[in-house]
Amino acid sequence: MNKTIVTQVIPTIQGEGISVGTPVLLIRLGNCNLNCDFCDSKWANNLKITEVPQFDINNVSLPFILEEIDFENFIKYLKDNFLNKFEIRTILLTGGEPFLYKDFISKLVNYTDLKQITNIEIETNGTLLNNNDDYKMFNYCWGKIIQLNISPKLNPTYYKNEKIKDIKDIIEVFVSNEVKSLKTIIEKTPTEIIWKFVHSKEMEKDIINFIRSFNTMNHIYIMPLTPARANYTFEGNFISAFKTSCLETIDFCIKNGFTFSPREHIWLFNQTKRDEYIMGG
Repeated sequence: MNKTIVTQVIPTIQGEGISVGTPVLLIRLGNCNLNCDFCDSKWANNLKITEVPQFDINNVSLPFILEEIDFENFIKYLKDNFLNKFEIRTILLTGGEPFLYKDFISKLVNYTDLKQITNIEIETNGTLLNNNDDYKMFNYCWGKIIQLNISPKLNPTYYKNEKIKDIKDIIEVFVSNEVKSLKTIIEKTPTEIIWKFVHSKEMEKDIINFIRSFNTMNHIYIMPLTPARANYTFEGNFISAFKTSCLETIDFCIKNGFTFSPREHIWLFNQTKRDEYIMGG
């Protein structure tokens, strides 16, 4: 297992998508292969392995580096501090981009002594599901239901790859990933794929073009764009702007037959101290 950066472990609820409201143990992994200006994780792109301390079960502080030798103690830490205290059946892996750490995901999914956990959800931008062997991460999941929540980023400026210049290039990435990885994952493993898109008026045509490029895409959810908090001094003004974003998204869903997904964590936890480096036990 390669070195894995963990920035947050906290019991909470799933805020969006098909399982909104479900109690989860959120495990946030550090760093990302994209650079999105609206990312809700302040540690998505700037954590260096050399600057993050090793996991220590006797003195756990976030963030930490997790290696193969630490994994059993990490599971013990999860049980002692969270899973034995709460009736949580779902682990939610988020980031950053979790699939930077495929070895870790495979080890967690296939771990036999997590009987309390029946579901594992993984929030991903989908770009790293690009290998013929990806299905092996979920091949022996021991009765767990695996759900990939893929949220494609449709703005080419978010991609570090200079070859990505427009929406057509982004679609090509996902068409390739569908052939190399996604189809095999669906065919060979008990994995469900959910598609989520962040709506803005500027992105409406791109969202529609992306969805129409895939004949087999289902479970589609459209989410409102979260306004930039830095632009709002007062909480009430931010909430009002977010409500406007929600209503615009609902209008887009009604016109095009898509399912609206709320982002409950924005309503509930805005300006609440539930950020990275905060222990949730």
